[in-house]
Amino acid sequence: MKKIEFIYPEFTNIYGEAYNIEYLKKCSDEIEVIMTAHQCKPRFLTDDVDMVYIGCMTEEKQKKTIELLRSYAGEIRASIEKGMIFLVTGNAIEIFGKRISGDEVTGDGKTEIEALGIFDFESIRYMKRPRHNSQYIGSFDGMTLLGHRSQFSFSYGEFKDAFIDIEIGIGMNPDTKKEGVHSNNFFGTYSLGPYLILNPHFTKYLLRLMGLSDRLEYEKEIIEAYNYRLSELRSTLK
Repeated sequence: MKKIEFIYPEFTNIYGEAYNIEYLKKCSDEIEVIMTAHQCKPRFLTDDVDMVYIGCMTEEKQKKTIELLRSYAGEIRASIEKGMIFLVTGNAIEIFGKRISGDEVTGDGKTEIEALGIFDFESIRYMKRPRHNSQYIGSFDGMTLLGHRSQFSFSYGEFKDAFIDIEIGIGMNPDTKKEGVHSNNFFGTYSLGPYLILNPHFTKYLLRLMGLSDRLEYEKEIIEAYNYRLSELRSTLK
C-alpha cells in the first residue's frame, strides 16, 4: 500500500482541496489516506509515507500551521531532500518560504511572520487591495497544466526551481512567468481547489511517481473535460 498524508484537513480545505486526495484514492485501491489533525505530529516525520498533501487555508490558519510545523522545519527539509512527494496548493506554498509580510499578518498588529524557511522566497499580503483572481495555462515536463487563483498575496524571489512555466497568465507575482516551486518531488502552486481533477496528465505523473498504475477513475470523461477547458481558456485568456 502507498500512504498519502493529508496535513491538517480541518484547516487546509477551504476550496475543496480534499478532493485531490479523494480522487487519487479512487484511482487506485493500493492507496491508504492518513488524515492528520492539527493536534498531531505529522506521520511522515516518523513513519513510511509516500506523499504529503497540504491545501489552501485562511490567513489565520496559515499562521497557526506555521507555528505547528516550525519545530519540524529541519525534518521537513530533509524529507524533501530525500525525495518524498509533496503536493502543496494555494497559499500553503507560502509557509515553505522565508517570511510572510504585509497587512496585520499576525493578527496582533505585527506586519511580518517568519515562515519555515525551506525555500528562498518571501510573500507579501495586500489585504487592503481587491483580491486577485485569474487563471493560467502553463507547462511542466512536456505537460500543459491549468490553474486558477484567488489571493491577496504574491511571492517574490528568483524562482530558479519553478514548478510551472506560464504561457498565459501570471506566475508567483504579476511580474514573473514562473509559477510555484519544484524541488526533487516537491510540487507547489498557488492554484486552488481540485487541482488533480483539472490536470489529469499531472495526476497520471504523480501516480507513476508513487510506483502505481496511472489509470484514472473516469479517465475518458476527465481528459475530455480537460481538453475542452484548455480550448476554452486558450480562446478567452489573453
